[in-house]
Amino acid sequence: MFVHVGGEVVVDAREVVAILDARRLQRTAEARALLARALLARAAQSGREPPRAIVVTTRGVHATAMGVATVARRIAALHRSPTARNG
Repeated sequence: MFVHVGGEVVVDAREVVAILDARRLQRTAEARALLARALLARAAQSGREPPRAIVVTTRGVHATAMGVATVARRIAALHRSPTARNG
């Protein structure tokens, strides 16, 4: 199942490793590097809103203006849907 995580980004929900609060990523150098990588990947997108969440997948890192709870809810909804159990 695929989940829309903002802008033009759609990821396979099975590949999501973590959903991180972008504001908290300012605390350490490693976390700031992760945030910078996500922002570089997002630079080609039209959305210029500051990121609220970083979605880490097995294929990459994505910055999104959606909140952590919104992204988590979307993924949880996929797991609850009848089509997710049948497919």
